[in-house]
Amino acid sequence: MRFNRDLVRLPGPLLIKVGLIVLAFFCALGAVRYEMLGRIGHVSLMSDQARNQWLDSVRYLGDLNHRISDLRSAEAEMLLSHVQTTGDASGSPAIDAALDAVRAGVDRYRGVHHDANELAALESFLRLWSRHLADWSRVTAALKVGARDEAVSIFTGEAARSFDKARDAMFQLSVSTEERAKAARDRVAAAFKETERWLSTLSFGILILFVVLAAYLWLAVSRPLFRLKQLMLRLAGQETNFAVPFVRRRDEIGDMARSLAVFRCNTIELLESRKLLADQAEALSRSLAEARAIAKDQRNFITTISHEFRTPLNAIDGNAQRLIARKERADPSEIADRAGKIRAAVFRMTSLVGSLVNAMEVARGEMRARAVPFNPSAMLSGLAAYYRDIGIGSVEEDIADLPGEAVGDPELLNQAVSNLLSNAFKYSPEGAQVRLSASASGSALHVTVEDQGLGIPLEELGHVRERYFRASNVGTLSGTGMGLHLVDEIVRQHGGKLDIRSQEGSGTSVSITLPNAFRDNSQEQSRGHDPMRRGRPGDSGSLVRSAGRTRTRRRGSE
Repeated sequence: MRFNRDLVRLPGPLLIKVGLIVLAFFCALGAVRYEMLGRIGHVSLMSDQARNQWLDSVRYLGDLNHRISDLRSAEAEMLLSHVQTTGDASGSPAIDAALDAVRAGVDRYRGVHHDANELAALESFLRLWSRHLADWSRVTAALKVGARDEAVSIFTGEAARSFDKARDAMFQLSVSTEERAKAARDRVAAAFKETERWLSTLSFGILILFVVLAAYLWLAVSRPLFRLKQLMLRLAGQETNFAVPFVRRRDEIGDMARSLAVFRCNTIELLESRKLLADQAEALSRSLAEARAIAKDQRNFITTISHEFRTPLNAIDGNAQRLIARKERADPSEIADRAGKIRAAVFRMTSLVGSLVNAMEVARGEMRARAVPFNPSAMLSGLAAYYRDIGIGSVEEDIADLPGEAVGDPELLNQAVSNLLSNAFKYSPEGAQVRLSASASGSALHVTVEDQGLGIPLEELGHVRERYFRASNVGTLSGTGMGLHLVDEIVRQHGGKLDIRSQEGSGTSVSITLPNAFRDNSQEQSRGHDPMRRGRPGDSGSLVRSAGRTRTRRRGSE
């Protein structure tokens, strides 16, 4: 291992070492390329020679075989036509064309390079072919003098034998040429395989050379640079608990390592000098953040109270002044109408106070739901009756036959459903009907409030549970943006789920699902139990008082 380290730590600049490595690699590639081109050229020359000599020879011999067969067929047709007719024995154009084709094929074959054996076989064929042509001349002579029987005898006898010998000689020449062509192809194929093996060995050698050079570059250059980079990143992250390697090297990497060691020492000194200042700054920052958070909460609270209380107070004041102005001539129906509006405004103020108090508890993390038995049907029916009683709107009830006892925090659940009803009326047209439905499935309680109001834009449905968020289409309608945030927190503390479905312009449906609302472990019976004992909606001051008592009780319990 010591030898390898010394090998990769050769002295000298990195540029020279890397340049020499690259030069050696390209020199090796040049030598390989020269040798490879020489071998490929040799194989290509052998292939061209085999193709030019043997493929042409085989093609020409095959053509000669066809021409010879065509000539024999033409001879038979001519003989048959003279036997069956009384025509003259003049030559046939088909025979003349076949003879010319045979002579041309022989000339083409002779134009290709051949060895002595092939030329001797060709001469043997030509002698036998000349004998057949002589026999055919005797056939034509007999036909000219009308000796048809003699002509047929010569054609089927001597001429047939001479033709068969010539054809056999051509067949033997073709077979011999095919064998030699196959041998030439085998030699070319063997040369190709030899070159292929040589190229494979050469490629493997180049691969080994590349791996060796790459390993040297990795060990000598890349890995040290990578390690120094990692140490620089650690130093940039203010981590100084490491030792700097490569400081003994006498090249650029050694210079970088020594510089990094200096930076590390400077960083240690800087961090130690900044530590006291950082601790003091952190303490001051925490104090400032707490002060800013308190100031922000105070501003938000004051702004919300001043804005939200103005509308119901104006309504109370206006209706009270109207009653005072008409105290002598006001009829009972008008008094009841004005009183209902005053009660609605008072209810809005008390609901707002309760929501704000609970919202502040949520913000401080002080809200905790308590599990006590209560009557869910009585709570929901009481809420619907109260909204009808104060004249805010019409509530359509669809409350199924629920179990007489549920487990949860009735005050917080009352606040949650009341917020949903208040929102439904606020964002619905005047006189519109709001539907309150409830059902039970197993141990789960499902409560749904549906309206036909403004609806919520689809892209904003994911944000309506956020604190202080209000939809973009509410216009001038007042609100704090805390209602659904508070409902979501109350449902979450009961282990439930809040589902909001809405279509802009068509209304909103908000469902509360409490999965463990009905249990048998409660010993308290619902008979005589007031499910809204923290404050009934019918009492204009009960929500404020119940919120105050709830906050006092929780703080005491914590």
